[in-house]
Amino acid sequence: MASFDVGLVHRLAEQLEGLAQGMKQRVNSPDELQDDVNRMTSILNSLQTLAKEAKNSGSNPMVHENDVR
Repeated sequence: MASFDVGLVHRLAEQLEGLAQGMKQRVNSPDELQDDVNRMTSILNSLQTLAKEAKNSGSNPMVHENDVR
């Protein structure tokens, strides 16, 4: 059984949060907006894939040496 990588989820969530906050500062055109939307879509697809794989494998978060995976 594959383990659920909570650390990866946290990193992807931080990337998504940073991207959303940065949009307020840098998006001034439809092309810039589309670039950010594409990045967000990629991150969301990664999160969705992780969730589906975890559900299909029946995995749960595991703690190993203070590292949750």
